[in-house]
Amino acid sequence: MEAASQTGSQSRLQPRDRGREAEQIAGVDSEHVAGIGLPNLVVIGAQKCGTSGLHYYLSLHRDIAMSSPKELNFFIAERNWDRGVEWYARHFEPDARVRGESSPNYTAYPHHAGVPERMHSLVPDARLIYLVRDPVERIAAHWVHNYAKRREKGDVAATIMHPNTTYVIRSQYYMQLRQFLNRFPAERILVLDQQDLRHRRVETLRTAFSFLGVDPEFDDPGFSRERHRTGRKHRATKLGMRLEKLGKRTFGGRLPRGFWFAERLLFLRRPIDVPETPDIRDALSPEVITVLREDADRLREFTGRSFDHWSL
Repeated sequence: MEAASQTGSQSRLQPRDRGREAEQIAGVDSEHVAGIGLPNLVVIGAQKCGTSGLHYYLSLHRDIAMSSPKELNFFIAERNWDRGVEWYARHFEPDARVRGESSPNYTAYPHHAGVPERMHSLVPDARLIYLVRDPVERIAAHWVHNYAKRREKGDVAATIMHPNTTYVIRSQYYMQLRQFLNRFPAERILVLDQQDLRHRRVETLRTAFSFLGVDPEFDDPGFSRERHRTGRKHRATKLGMRLEKLGKRTFGGRLPRGFWFAERLLFLRRPIDVPETPDIRDALSPEVITVLREDADRLREFTGRSFDHWSL
């Protein structure tokens, strides 16, 4: 794992200008922003690449405090940006040496635009971690996730290529990374491979800890636990989806967690059979494969890593 090399224009804002930009964008006093415990670590993605596991492992380090909940989505205009900086800051421990959050939706450009600009306006010195995996495997995991939630928009090919979905752009890792390099220097961005986090976890975490400036030799029994490994997915029946929406709308999410666990075990959900999981590569057009391959080659050149286990 290596930090990405520096490309693209870097911001020349001085500290006073950064504060002024934060004030203009976030609508708060710049001196007040400086006194708030904002994050100095952001895991920016990618979706379905192991960010939940990484968030957990990082949180075990004595010098790292990760947010709860994990995904704050603050720098997305249509999500939580309007809640304001004070809302965001409440999720972090101000005295922690490293304060972090993990929001994979930050790397869904252009579906979510302006994220690096907003992020840089508030936390210009933050370090960023970007988890990647085989681009086609990521699309497949993304599709299974949405299929389980009945979010498909036709057959597999139609769903993946639908203009309202983000399957392909989230797997264009270099394109996504390039947006952040317009604002953040490359030495503040670490690219990690999900396979390394899974099979070479201790070494990978030591790389991350060194990058963050905390003790790389720190160990915890929790590092041996597998977090959020893809198991057998369950797909809600149409009745199950209607009841879940009705329950959340009528009871405001106040039904006990045990209710939804029981619902998952009963007739309202059923396991996804292997034949239902298609070969995603066959559903991708030659043009899309070319786009993904070219993007992967740029990422290889950029990071100096071969990613030789990828299918592209």
